[in-house]
Amino acid sequence: VMEIKEAIKTAIRGEIEGRELYRAAAEKTTDKKAKQNFTLLANEEQKHLETLVKLADEYEEGLDLKIPPFPKPTRFEDAQSPIFTRDFKEKIADKHFEMATLSIGMKLEAESEKFYRETAQSMKEAELKHLFEDLANWEKGHWEYLSTQIKFFENYYSAPYSLARF
Repeated sequence: VMEIKEAIKTAIRGEIEGRELYRAAAEKTTDKKAKQNFTLLANEEQKHLETLVKLADEYEEGLDLKIPPFPKPTRFEDAQSPIFTRDFKEKIADKHFEMATLSIGMKLEAESEKFYRETAQSMKEAELKHLFEDLANWEKGHWEYLSTQIKFFENYYSAPYSLARF
């Protein structure tokens, strides 16, 4: 069984990585909508982080773990282009940074989801099981947004007459 403390520590590291990635992306991108959405993703990772840090403290002090309910993950309005404005696709060809962010983000979210699912399975306490399941579903949601966004750009650039290629 995974040590609760180790699990929480690993989770905290993952959330910090995600937060920093999205913060940097929010600062660098020129797309207004993406700025907002990367900030939003960073804030969600920050909320998870705060919850995990609080749990770690309670655990250290031998207190009963109080698992706060997480708010629902953000829903992006545009299902096809959740993160960037649609017209940003014309500019994305030379935006390696944005594409890199999306793919690094996907990798991080996939790793986090896998870690949270495995951790959930190894937990004896029902409450902790639920917490890690929630986190897993949350990261899966982030992964789906990033993946959808990449597909949106890729479809545009692999259109038959498009000269722009990554």
